[in-house]
Amino acid sequence: MSNDIKKPETGSEMIFDAIRADDLEQVKTVLRENPAAINAIAPKRPLDTRGMSPLQVSLCTGRHKKIAWFLLENGADVNYIPDRKLAEEARPVLFDGVNAAIWNARRYAWDGKNTSPMQLEWKHTKEEADDAFKFLRRMLELGADVSVTDHYGRNCLMEAVSETNNLCPVRSQDTGEYYPGRPVTSQMCDDLRRIFRLLIDVGADMDNISSFSKKSIREHYESEPVWQICGCFWDEENKLPTDK
Repeated sequence: MSNDIKKPETGSEMIFDAIRADDLEQVKTVLRENPAAINAIAPKRPLDTRGMSPLQVSLCTGRHKKIAWFLLENGADVNYIPDRKLAEEARPVLFDGVNAAIWNARRYAWDGKNTSPMQLEWKHTKEEADDAFKFLRRMLELGADVSVTDHYGRNCLMEAVSETNNLCPVRSQDTGEYYPGRPVTSQMCDDLRRIFRLLIDVGADMDNISSFSKKSIREHYESEPVWQICGCFWDEENKLPTDK
């Protein structure tokens, strides 16, 4: 018998195929037959999701919203962290919920086509931004722990600031001027600031320090464009009671 014959997939493997295919009905079928698959561990292939949970895969492979909501409301582990033996840079599933909320904020971004001149397009509707924010809030309501950190000791708040900085204008190292694109708008600020507010209100450590860089959130990002969006929370924290 050839060693190349592919073994039949188990329910635990099938759920990841269903998620990538954005097939909610197949996800439901898999879970009816094998309820434990809701917290299965993704196989070694493909590499981009190995070691992840179904909830993580649903959030980071195109954000399969209906599937993610279904998994969340039916027992998905909101504190899952992949084994570092499978995923060297393992991160808590909460980080994926944070990132989904951030990347679904209303904003302008390059259209991916035109460069001379660069053309921008509006990303995401208010409904999309609201849904992603509600999803993150629901994760927290279901017990997602904001004190959990990744392999660098970074918490969900530092992750939120880091990801938001990736959406902000980029400064030229040669001229110090910002490249065109990625304007910061009032809608963008509103959608992103409520994420920071939520994480801070439920107890995320604002003084979190990366074990890799030995820097705090402020030390990392105070000179970056993101600080015009989130710096107000740290300034607010440092005010005396009489200043409020």
